[in-house]
Amino acid sequence: MGKRTLLVVGWSIAMLAAACTNAGGENASGTPMPPTPTAPSPSPTGQPSASPSPTLKDGRHFGYIQSARLMSQPQVIRFDLAYLLTGDEANQAAADRGVETPVPNDYFIVNDNPKLRRLSVAPDLRILLLDWTNCCDTTFRADPQLFQESFDQKTYPPGNYKGKFSGYWLTVKGGAVTKVEEQYFP
Repeated sequence: MGKRTLLVVGWSIAMLAAACTNAGGENASGTPMPPTPTAPSPSPTGQPSASPSPTLKDGRHFGYIQSARLMSQPQVIRFDLAYLLTGDEANQAAADRGVETPVPNDYFIVNDNPKLRRLSVAPDLRILLLDWTNCCDTTFRADPQLFQESFDQKTYPPGNYKGKFSGYWLTVKGGAVTKVEEQYFP
C-alpha cells in the first residue's frame, strides 16, 4: 500500500470513530447533537419498536411523548427523542436536509430516529404545561389524569392539554422522568 492509500484509510477510520462517538451525543458545549441521519429501520409491523427501550442519560431532553401511563403501576412515558436546534445549528441542519434557510422562527427540529423510549416515571413527577388560554408565557401544574388522557386525542384539541400535538422537555434523574415541560412554538 502506498502512503496515499494509508492516509485515506487512516482518515476514513478516524471519521468513522468520530461519527460513532458523537451519534446522539453532545458537543463540546454540552448541547445535544442530532444523530447522524440514517434511514429509519421500522419493526416487522412497519411501526417503531417500543422495546427494548433504551434509557436516557440524566439531564434534560426534548422530544414528543407518544403516551403516558401515570394512573397505574408501573408509571411509564413512551418518548420519541428529537433535537430542538436554534441559530446556526438550526440553519446548518436544515441546509443539510435540503430545507429552506434561514429557518422560520429560528428553530429546526431533527427527529431522524423512530425509536421510542419507554421511560420510568418518578413518584413525584411534575408536569408543567403552557396556559394556552393566557398564551403563552405562563405555565400551570397539570393534572396527571388529564395529561394521560390527552394522548388519546386524534385531532388537535381545544384547551390546555395538547397531548401528542405538542413538544416536551423531559428531565431525567436517576433513570426516571422527574419533570415534563411543554415547549412553546410560535
